[in-house]
Amino acid sequence: MAKNLSSGKKPYKNAPPAPKMAVAPVVPAALPLLSDEVAYTIPRSAQAAVLLVEVQELWGGGDGLDPGEKTQLDFYWDNETTPFDTQTLTAPYDASDLPVVGRVPQIKLNAPGLHLLRYTVTLVPGDTAGPSNPILINLDTEPPNQGNRGEAVEFPPEVQADGVTDAYLAAHNKAVGLVDRWPDMRLEDEVSGDLILLPLSRGKRKRQMRAEGVAHTVITQAHLDGAPIELVFTADVLRQHANGEYNARYFLTDRAKNEGPPSRTSVLLIDLTPTPGALRAVEFPQLAIDGRIDLEDARDPGPPGGVYMHILEVVGSAPGDILEPFFNLLPLPLVQIGMGQAWPIIVRVDYATLASGGYEFSAGVARAHYTWRRGTDTPRLSPPRFVPTDLTVAGPVSPDNPHPVNALLSRVTVKGRDGDNLLTISDRDQPARVIVSLYADPVAGQLLELMWGEPAVLADTYTVRPEDREGDEIVFFVAWALIESTPGGIVRTYYRTFNGVNRQQSPATDVTVNIMPIVGLLRPEFPDVTYGPGADAGFISCPLRPWDGGVRVRIPGDDSRLSAGDEVVLSWASYRNTNGHPSGVIPETIQTFSHTLTQQEAEDGYDFRVRFDPYILLPGLVKPPSGQTNPRHGSAVVKYRLIKSAGGGMGDSAPELVAITLIRPGDLPPCVSD
Repeated sequence: MAKNLSSGKKPYKNAPPAPKMAVAPVVPAALPLLSDEVAYTIPRSAQAAVLLVEVQELWGGGDGLDPGEKTQLDFYWDNETTPFDTQTLTAPYDASDLPVVGRVPQIKLNAPGLHLLRYTVTLVPGDTAGPSNPILINLDTEPPNQGNRGEAVEFPPEVQADGVTDAYLAAHNKAVGLVDRWPDMRLEDEVSGDLILLPLSRGKRKRQMRAEGVAHTVITQAHLDGAPIELVFTADVLRQHANGEYNARYFLTDRAKNEGPPSRTSVLLIDLTPTPGALRAVEFPQLAIDGRIDLEDARDPGPPGGVYMHILEVVGSAPGDILEPFFNLLPLPLVQIGMGQAWPIIVRVDYATLASGGYEFSAGVARAHYTWRRGTDTPRLSPPRFVPTDLTVAGPVSPDNPHPVNALLSRVTVKGRDGDNLLTISDRDQPARVIVSLYADPVAGQLLELMWGEPAVLADTYTVRPEDREGDEIVFFVAWALIESTPGGIVRTYYRTFNGVNRQQSPATDVTVNIMPIVGLLRPEFPDVTYGPGADAGFISCPLRPWDGGVRVRIPGDDSRLSAGDEVVLSWASYRNTNGHPSGVIPETIQTFSHTLTQQEAEDGYDFRVRFDPYILLPGLVKPPSGQTNPRHGSAVVKYRLIKSAGGGMGDSAPELVAITLIRPGDLPPCVSD
């Protein structure tokens, strides 16, 4: 069953109130009603085809229809009694069946002027809801000023006398022409001015061709109330025209787009310093390399250094003209064209501006352009250059970009056998193991590159796997051949991250490399031990009273191998046998002692003092097995390592064996104190 519905919308502003039974029709192609209109204007473009008329709200009086009953809508033109279109709805229907559309035949639109549109609703069979509230439409085919030519545009006296000059534009930045009012002036009439260069060719004298409009005004209520009608020829427009005399004229166009003939003309002289023609887009030489701007470009040491654009020669520019470059819509320092200006002009793009579009986090395309202006003229815009930009990295974004070292990346650690970040001959012939913690948010396929030495060479790589997570230990290896090829001393190592576009590097780790073997070191000596005839010859024994201050071990002086600042590391191990065989080692006596030499010690020697307990005491108490008379005693083996302070290098002395006993003949107790 039909419902008595109403959307509450008014089809047009200022439309007469619609009766409750049937609202006014709506013409979608009509222009909105203005305050000085009584009819809806139909544009010229809509007058050349069938005109649609819509009923957009349900009418009253349709309650109680049974399914299948018909409702007929008849559409009428002016006061005609025969409808130009009829539409039928079958119950039940509601607002979802709207709009109901009638079609005005195009032939009826050939008669200009005001016309009436209405419709009636008939419940078939039976009642008629009555005619709708009618609307007026205006088939406007007449241009403003009744199609007559307008009077000539009037320029200020100084422009009429001297034309448009540089001085005039410097003072006014425009030339304003006044247009006379026309009798049938209406809201939203348009005035469009153009300039035709003189002298006209013979073919154009009879009829001046329509030029592109360069000044434009739309009539408002202020104009209707008496405000002057102005055509503003801006400085930018005037400078785009060559110097010479021009016919200035205008055309009048109404809301329906009816255009009148050109107005009468007035002569306008343009006498300006020539200005540039078409500006050219900037160029980025870096794009020729890989088609994008990346961190490598930003780190380019130059000259000119970093990312820069070229402003190509602005033909027609003059000294004093101002160029303002832009990158990513951010202004860069102004450039003033000088005498004998060298081209192209190089403009650096600082890193903050380069990264302003968020290109450190995702790749994108930046816009680069510049403006040209002379004096107070309106700036002219160059064509844009669209610049692919990618500053992304694998790992955290460095706060010090574009510097290649990112302090947020962890340092690597070189795991030497004798200590972290220390490689010695103990590591010989084995690749050095290097570890580092993986950065946050790793992405599979990103590459880590271990660099070694200075100048740095690629030592090893690691490709991030899908299962890798932040904090995982990444392991690199440095081949021994590469370590051997590196000069001794302090060697720098770091790793780089690579995402396929940009690299950044971790802070460097200093590695001490002492792998140059030093040969010919003198054996260590025991200056307190005698080696002549006698029962105690070659022994650390009771006559030396070792419990009183221990035993001296001497590193012999050798100024050909030892130098000030060198480190000597003495190794001591005591044994429960006579020959220092490993099977008899006393674990608690395995010890090293370190000392840094002075120059005098390097020349004259240095004495380590090894204390009595446990190094002498424990091996000194070794006795012969029960029932045997063969001598038994303990021993110690000593040697030292030299680590050079400069230039790297390390060497080991030959070991020295010394016998140790604290056993006395007979049943006397061992000598362990005074």
